[in-house]
Amino acid sequence: MGKNETDFGSSKGQSRSGQGSFIGAGCALEGQFDFSGPITIAGHLKGPVKSDAMVLIESSGHVEGSLEAAVIVVHGKLTGNVTAHESLEIWNEAQVTGKVFARSIRVDAGSLLTADLKVSTDGPVPAHDAAAPADTSTPSSGPQPAIDPNRPASPLPGSNLARKLSEMNDRQ
Repeated sequence: MGKNETDFGSSKGQSRSGQGSFIGAGCALEGQFDFSGPITIAGHLKGPVKSDAMVLIESSGHVEGSLEAAVIVVHGKLTGNVTAHESLEIWNEAQVTGKVFARSIRVDAGSLLTADLKVSTDGPVPAHDAAAPADTSTPSSGPQPAIDPNRPASPLPGSNLARKLSEMNDRQ
């Protein structure tokens, strides 16, 4: 059974800081999910999912519905409207289908991306209406996230792009 990090707090309702949430491989949950902090999904979530941190979908994980988070890393399946305020990584053998908005994106060989894709390196990344069902029509006109439009996109630490940029800087 998946639990939000606040479920594990002391009797006074305090949460453990820095822990995050985990949806196990045997779980199949449907509803609207709002997480504070990182979440790892090994099971199946159906419905809108929102996190203010990183969402990791493991190879056994599947998310159906809108997904909005700062960083999204997919090893499994993701179907629906996706908003990655910082970056989206689609690893080998992962599948992403739907409407995707991201500041930066990484797609590994062997993965499958079937999407209406918008990568915005400047300006706000449009948010999807969390209650809206996943579809491939036009994006909602919901509230825009608070992102500095002057901040350039930056590669994820440890990514091939980050290594190449580091090598270029070292040569100069």
